[in-house]
Amino acid sequence: MSAQRGRFSRLAAADLVLTAGLAVIIGVLFGFWSAIVYPAVTTLFGPIGASFFYGVWFLGGLIPPYIIRKPGVAFLGEFIAAHVELLTGSPYGPLLTYYGITQGLACELIFALTRYRRWDLKTMMAAGAAAAVPALAMDTVLYGYLQLAVPLQLTLFVGYFGSGALLGGALARYVANAVALTGLLDLFPLGRELRQQSPFDTGSG
Repeated sequence: MSAQRGRFSRLAAADLVLTAGLAVIIGVLFGFWSAIVYPAVTTLFGPIGASFFYGVWFLGGLIPPYIIRKPGVAFLGEFIAAHVELLTGSPYGPLLTYYGITQGLACELIFALTRYRRWDLKTMMAAGAAAAVPALAMDTVLYGYLQLAVPLQLTLFVGYFGSGALLGGALARYVANAVALTGLLDLFPLGRELRQQSPFDTGSG
């Protein structure tokens, strides 16, 4: 009972500080991605091709919970990061509130389904792909994707969900693992569990 209760314990001050700190950093990255990188990619490859780079916007709901492994962190991380992006002057404006809330909740749902016990590559990729669901739904409404030919719709589907899994879930796991191996995260579950493991490991760590 005590072990199970520990898994669902409330966030400690250190958890909140780390979540907020990471979310601010990621939110600044989001702002750079929105203002410079994604427009450039869209110019080069068009909106269909740019969808394969979309998953970076899910990192706020993936990196903090992977490190801390407690309920609520995915939501807080993505929510805060989205609003930091808003403060950077992102062209997406108030819509970022919708994206931050729904993408964070989508990640949270996947972790909740595992009872916050599984953090392997498959789980992280699933969480990243799940975040693509509300993002694609809103973008379809905003940009009229339903009017596209079916092959283009399928390409968008692959782009959103594939990038969510790879540039979201898999990248989040790799980056956090690499940082944990430096010892900077030893106070948190990831740091304790991965201290002796490679960031390329695809096991349950």
